[in-house]
Order: sequence, then C-alpha cells, then structure tokens
Amino acid sequence: MKDLVNKIIGNIHYVILLYGLYGLWISFDEHSIRMEGLEGQFAPVEAEIVNNKKKVKEIQEFVKKTEESKIRVEEVAKNIESAQKQLPAEINDNQILTFFNQEISSLNIKDPQITPGTEATSTYFISKPYSIKAKGTFLQLLIFLERVGNSSRIYNVKSLKLVNQDPSQRGRFQMINADAVIEAFRFNPEFRVDREFDASQPPLTQ
Repeated sequence: MKDLVNKIIGNIHYVILLYGLYGLWISFDEHSIRMEGLEGQFAPVEAEIVNNKKKVKEIQEFVKKTEESKIRVEEVAKNIESAQKQLPAEINDNQILTFFNQEISSLNIKDPQITPGTEATSTYFISKPYSIKAKGTFLQLLIFLERVGNSSRIYNVKSLKLVNQDPSQRGRFQMINADAVIEAFRFNPEFRVDREFDASQPPLTQ
C-alpha cells in the first residue's frame, strides 16, 4: 500500500498534467460552442447589413433622380419666366390704336374701324383683342399685317376674313373687305411657376 502511494506521488506530475489537459479541453469545447452560437447570431446580422446597404443605395439613387428632376423643373420654370418678362406690363389702348391707325394711314387703307375688346386672362399672360375692319388691296392688307408682325410689341392675328368687295373686279388692285381680330398681350402678374419645392435650397451633394 505504501509502495502504491509512493508510486502515485512519484507520478503526481502526470496526474496534474492530465487534469490540466482535461480542463483545457473542457474550456476549448465550451469556447467552440459559444463561437458556434455567435456565428449563428452573425448570419442574420450580416444579412440585415446587406439589406440596409441595398436600401441606402436605393435611397441615394432616388435622391439623385429627385435632384436631377429639380434641376430640369427649375430650367423650365426660368424659361417660362424669361418668356413672360418679354411681354409688357400693360396694354395701353391709346398707344396701340395710334400704331394701327398710323400704319393703316401710311398704306392708304380705307374706312378703318378699330374696336378694343375685353381683356382675357390666361395662365401666363393677359390678352386683349382689337377688332379691325377696313378696305384695301390684297397687297396693302398683306403689308399691314407684316408690319404688325414685325412690331416691337408682340401681336397675334387671332382671325382674318377677306372678302372681295366686287367679284366682277379683276387685277391685283381689286378692293377687299378685311375683318380681322388682332390680340395684344401683357404678362400676368399673378402667375408664378409652381416648382413644388423650395428653389432657394441648394442641391444635395452626394
């Protein structure tokens, strides 16, 4: 018995080593189990990260397209506003009637009757018709309309009716009854381009 005890004591270092190895194996096994658990938790987290990255990219693309659309809308709005500013601020009957009468008189067009109409409001502008009735040759009337078209003010021939005064008359000097409606314009001070966003805000940078 004494020899057995002495033998065990003599080999105690082996026992301690085996015990240490056993403890190390237990710790390693527990660590492996924890790592497997963590890896199982990482998988859905990584999937969520990938999904969130995709959503961020989609949002960035949306923001980019939105900013591009804002730029295009702003360009169109400025073009409309620029065109609107080419129209005068008012329609002065005296000035317009004087212009028509001077051109008619210089062309020797006969029996002019000019009647101002009532203003009509459109989206971008306000128009006013002038009914003009007169007698002249086709060439006289053509030159009159050409001068109206070349005027510094913008006019529009809304309607034009030409009737031969004497059907039996022939030649380029035959008299024609003209009945026209010519519109004058001014810009609409109430009109504003609805951009549907704050134009004062600078574009977002990517």
